[in-house]
Amino acid sequence: MIEVKNIYKSYGNLHVLQDISFEIKQGEIVAVTGASGAGKTTLLNIIGTLDKADKGQVIINNRNITTLKDKELSLFRNKEIGFVFQFHYLLNEFTALENTVMPAVLYKGNKKEATQKAMELLDLLSVADKCNNFPSELSGGEQQRIAIARALINSPSIVLADEPSGNLDSKNSQALFDLFFLLREKFNQTFVIVTHSELFADKSDRKLIISDGKITE
Repeated sequence: MIEVKNIYKSYGNLHVLQDISFEIKQGEIVAVTGASGAGKTTLLNIIGTLDKADKGQVIINNRNITTLKDKELSLFRNKEIGFVFQFHYLLNEFTALENTVMPAVLYKGNKKEATQKAMELLDLLSVADKCNNFPSELSGGEQQRIAIARALINSPSIVLADEPSGNLDSKNSQALFDLFFLLREKFNQTFVIVTHSELFADKSDRKLIISDGKITE
C-alpha cells in the first residue's frame, strides 16, 4: 500500500529525515512515535503529499507520487488520502453536515450523493444527531468525530492522523482509538498515526520510532 524509499528532508542546515525507508501493508494501523521535533509530522506530510522530500520516493497503490505535478497531486490527495489533525479545522460558519460534505462536493460535485454518504458516516460515528449543529455547539470529542467523517467522505484508501487525540481527555482518546480499529475492520483502510500516546502505539499493529531523523523500529 505505502512504500517509502530513501527519503531525505532538510530545512537549511537542519537534517530532519535521513534515509527513511519502510513499507506499510493495506489495512495496517501503524503508529509513528518519537520525541518532539524528531520529524514525525514532516514524514506524515510527505506521505500525504503536503510536502516534498529532497530525495527519495513515496509509492502509494503502486503509483510514484513523487513524480506527480501539482494538479495531479491535488486530485490524488483528495481521493486517496484522508487527514485527521490534532486541531479539527472545522469551519465555524458551517454545520457538522456541511463540513463533512465539503470535500466530496469539491471532488465529485454531486451534493445529494455526498449528503447521503455524509449522513451514513455521521451515523456510524454516533454523531448523526449533531448534523445541524455548528462546531461551537459540539464537544471536543464530537468535533473530532466530525473531522473523521470529513476525512472519510471520499472513501480514501489511507487515513493519516497527526496527534488526533492531542486535545481530548483520556476517555475520548480511548474512544477515538477504538473508532480507528472499527473503521479498519469496516473499510480495510490503512492508518498512519503520529502519536505521543504509548497506549495507542502499543495497541497498533506496528510502530515506527523516529530518532535523529532515522527509523529505529
